[in-house]
Amino acid sequence: MTGRRSLILLSLAVGALAAFAAAGCGENGRTPTCPALSLYDVNAPDAATDPKIVAERERAVDAGCMTDLDDAAVVADDAATTP
Repeated sequence: MTGRRSLILLSLAVGALAAFAAAGCGENGRTPTCPALSLYDVNAPDAATDPKIVAERERAVDAGCMTDLDDAAVVADDAATTP
């Protein structure tokens, strides 16, 4: 019984490690290094166009950590018009 219990615990540990490894991978099996993003109030009229926020967002897009907002709008429009 002890051997079976150890095997179950080992299987759970390996599964947990695999889940963490898979969740951290980006494209091509590499983990992206994402730049920090500032929090801002999305309801504030000029927050999304603040030069600091725009620059941070561009760095995140270049690093592959975020979808460009212009691209996201096109995809959303295409999804809305596709039957």
